[in-house]
Formats: sequence, structure tokens, C-alpha cells
Amino acid sequence: MATVLVTGGAGYVGSHVIPGLKRRGHRVVVFDNFNRGHRATVDHLDVEFVAGDLNNTEALQRLFVDHQVDAILHFAALAYVGESVLSPDLYYRVNTAGTLNLLQQALAATAGKPPPLVFSSSCAVFGIPERLPLDERSPKRPISPYGRSKLAAEWLLEDFGHAYGLRSVVLRYFNAAGADLAHGLGELHQPETHLIPLAIAAGRGDAPLQLFGGDFDTPDGSAIRDFIHVCDLAEAHLLALDHLLAGGSSEDFNLGSGSGVSVRELVQAVEAQLQAPVPVHQSPRRPGDPAALVSDSSKACSVLGWRPQCSSLERIVADAAAWDQHQRLHTIRELSHVSA
Repeated sequence: MATVLVTGGAGYVGSHVIPGLKRRGHRVVVFDNFNRGHRATVDHLDVEFVAGDLNNTEALQRLFVDHQVDAILHFAALAYVGESVLSPDLYYRVNTAGTLNLLQQALAATAGKPPPLVFSSSCAVFGIPERLPLDERSPKRPISPYGRSKLAAEWLLEDFGHAYGLRSVVLRYFNAAGADLAHGLGELHQPETHLIPLAIAAGRGDAPLQLFGGDFDTPDGSAIRDFIHVCDLAEAHLLALDHLLAGGSSEDFNLGSGSGVSVRELVQAVEAQLQAPVPVHQSPRRPGDPAALVSDSSKACSVLGWRPQCSSLERIVADAAAWDQHQRLHTIRELSHVSA
């Protein structure tokens, strides 16, 4: 059993890892400023939490004094590509400088022996791919401040490994999706920018889905993406943590299903699940949008023994639709309570 610090544990992927940590008998301490995460999520999961910001040195110092941390799962970050273009300073401050401060305070609190760390990275570090599928050796040429801020954090981990012996595992997600209905967890982004919940919302009468780009060099003209179920991502984090706690060396892994799905195919899958049309508003391509992004996750399979179990398109869409329905019913109940 270990004491595991989960930064950003009130967010989407971070919260989905917590039930597995508890099943393994670990003590979980969540550190989150609740800027993008949700306090109610942490309360629902019944874990210890410390409210604080990665760039607040005093808060981190108190955290490491009060808790003897054995390992860190580092999720805390901002992750909107468009926002990063408009506010690059914000993204470097949170994603890069925040990671640096976390590493510095962990190092200072442990007499130069930093706890091992699993880092939540992104396929955005690759930019426009030269070839597919993308493996860990693919060139990293990010085209957004978000991707650059994540790659800079990866470099920090590598350099701290060389200088101070930090052991880390970098996990690069492709398109996280789905929900963990058994634990009452799903997407709660504000604003929501992920494709699947937006498509489901459109099919249930909200604003039409913005489909960016219809002239890509793909079979149906829409972009192709690799969707990975959030429960499969959670399992990868648990296996990465097991690897580090067993004394394993630093590694990096790409995490995707290995299968590309076009946006139009996704829309069709949502329509089949909802038994309703999904209104679409065709828009021009966004600058820098790759035609296709697909992961080669064979290294994670061979080294960690990871196998995606939940990442069929049908399962992802079904779980996301059930979560959306749950949230809509919850909202109706809240409104009814207020009106009463």
C-alpha cells in the first residue's frame, strides 16, 4: 500500500483512476484548485483532498510536510487547444511552470529522493504526423501552446531523471472518451469541447454539432481520430504506477485504441445509439488540424501488459450517452427541487 498524490484528481481522467487506486489499497490524497475540476466529484469518491494550486509554493510545501507521499499521479493541467492559442502564458504557467514547481517541492521534501511520478501527457506533442500510426519514436513537433507546454513538461521529467534520479512514466492520451457508470463518473467539462458529448447533446436537441473540415484526404472527408475509453486510460495509469512502485525505470507510452474513426462515422454511431438524427453544421477546417491521428500502443501492451477492454466505438458511445442521460435527469431533479 502506498500514499498516492493525485494532482487534478477532481478532473475527468484523474477522477476515473481513483476507484482503482482504492481497490488496490492505496491511500489517495487529491490536490486540486477546482478551477476546472469539481469538488463534488472528490466528495463523491470519498477521498482525502487538499485544495491548492500547483504554482502556490507554500501550499505544496505544506502538502509534502503533512503527507509522506510515495508516488504521484500528475493530471493537473489545462487542456483546451484553442484557449492555449489565445492565452499561451496561462498554459505555460499552469502546465509547465506548475509541473516544475511540483517537482521542485517534491524533491525538496524528500531529501533529494523524489517519489516516482506518472504524467498525463497528450498526443498533441506530435503535431502533424509524418506517418501513422504514431509510436513513441515519432517526431514530436507540437503546433499549439498546449502541445508545447506538455512536451516541455516531458522534458522536465527527463532532465530531473538524469539530474536527481526521478523515475517517471509519461502517458500520452489520444482522444479520451466514455464514462465509468459503476462509480458515477463521466465528462463534466465547462465548456464542453469533446466531440462525443457534443454529438450526443446535438442529438438530444441542443446546438448542432460543429463539424470542422469536410475536405480532408480521408475516405469521407472528415478527420479521423483514435478514441480510447477513459476506463482503459485509468487502467493504464494503475499499471504504470505498479511498474514504478516495483522499481521500474522511466518509460513513455502512447495510449489509444489503435483504430481510427472518422467524425462522420462517429456521428452515425451516436445516431444509432440515440435512435435520433444528429444535426451537423459544416464549418471550415481549424488551422493545424491533422487529417488523422491514430496511436500505436504496442509498447504499452508489451511493457505494462495493458490491453484496452472498453474502447470499441459502440461501448464508448453507449457509456457516454448513458452518462449524458444521467446528468440531464440530475439537472431536472435539481430544478424540480428548487422550484418546489
